[in-house]
Amino acid sequence: MKFRLQVVVAAFFVHLALSQECGKRHFLSRVVGGEDAPKHSWPWQVSLRIPGREGNPVHICGGSLIGNEWVVTAAHCVVDQCDRPRDPAQLTVVLGAHERLGTTDVQQSIKVKALFPHEGFSMQHLANDIALLHLSTTAKMSDKVNPVCLPDQGSRIPAGYPCYITGWGRTEGGGKVADILQQAILPVQSHDNCSKVNDDLGPIDETSMICGGSGKPEQAGGCQGDSGGPYVCAEYGKWVLRGAVSWGHGLCKTEYFSVFARISSFRDWIDAKIESDGMGSGMD
Repeated sequence: MKFRLQVVVAAFFVHLALSQECGKRHFLSRVVGGEDAPKHSWPWQVSLRIPGREGNPVHICGGSLIGNEWVVTAAHCVVDQCDRPRDPAQLTVVLGAHERLGTTDVQQSIKVKALFPHEGFSMQHLANDIALLHLSTTAKMSDKVNPVCLPDQGSRIPAGYPCYITGWGRTEGGGKVADILQQAILPVQSHDNCSKVNDDLGPIDETSMICGGSGKPEQAGGCQGDSGGPYVCAEYGKWVLRGAVSWGHGLCKTEYFSVFARISSFRDWIDAKIESDGMGSGMD
């Protein structure tokens, strides 16, 4: 009876954490290629920032709001080269941002109280490149800030499906990072095609990675600064988080595919982490 009660309580914490209406865009736009996103058209997009020189916050990665206290990002955004986690106290999540710098009345800046890089992640191979951030205070939901939906565990999206990447990454390899949030369509690629095209960049782990892009030069793709950010697909009237930006060509050449952490392989892991932190065993 005690065990059953614990399971019910744990499930309640997950439901509470992820119970907001998800995957709704109130400011719609047609995306045709790499371009400036209309303001607040991707309301789950977050900017992960650390203190810079003179204390000014610096954008290091993107992320996705999945509940009023939880963000998904890439593990490589929150660990060092030796796989040691960053100090959560040094991380700030900015919600409702459109520009990479500055502040607005819409933005919410919330400190991170706990972070959970995946236990199977290593900077040596980049498999399992996912992390959860637990926010120190509850985000205020609105038409400009609300969560993306999560996929079911093990579900797949077919090759060729038009999914979307957003972020403040470099607009070209070696170039400047974007000042305005960018958006682009990157069609889903099959594992076999991605493995063939990206063969000289590194292995593609089918379980933990999903690929997207055109495979053609001078097209849209992920780049430095986009890491951790969302790769989303419109499914049955809602937007679903299918990937978190992980890696690609070092100079962002779009004849190679962008590689994302496959979120559907980690749904159970996400739920388990939220359960354990809700029960008081988080890595504060």
